[in-house]
Amino acid sequence: MDDLTWLLVATKSRNEFVACQNLERQGFQVCLPQITLRKRKQGTWQQVTEPMFPGYVFVGVVLGEHDIAPIQSTVGCLQVVRFGGQLIPLPAFVMRTFLSCAQAPLNVANTFRAGDRLRVESGPFEGLEAIFDMPRGQDRAQVLVRVLGGVRQVEVAATALGPL
Repeated sequence: MDDLTWLLVATKSRNEFVACQNLERQGFQVCLPQITLRKRKQGTWQQVTEPMFPGYVFVGVVLGEHDIAPIQSTVGCLQVVRFGGQLIPLPAFVMRTFLSCAQAPLNVANTFRAGDRLRVESGPFEGLEAIFDMPRGQDRAQVLVRVLGGVRQVEVAATALGPL
């Protein structure tokens, strides 16, 4: 894999996975880094995994051995990205990071820090403003809420928290 030159390929809108499948079928090495984050969908916060760079995939080729012309006509692909008509290879140290994100998505679903002001989106404290205190495992969080005339520490599901 060290002898590969990594190029950026523009894909059709929301066709990154289709492009990857079709490029792999043609024998190309493909990298689609993904990221897991929380997004609001249909009124609730959900954890979603999506491409880190929507509209793009990385393709590894051996220049001089592989013909990159078929990439343009591959289903899901638009073209190899060029600047001034020249192919621009990505540095190996950059690709190492992206390759690790392609194997296991980068998880940024719970990136709250102590002191962040949040809103409780569901559960018994729904609608209350909270201050993030600390994580309690992977799916729980300790927050400070103002209830019963004082500030109390409570534990809630991490998925119940959203930004103000």
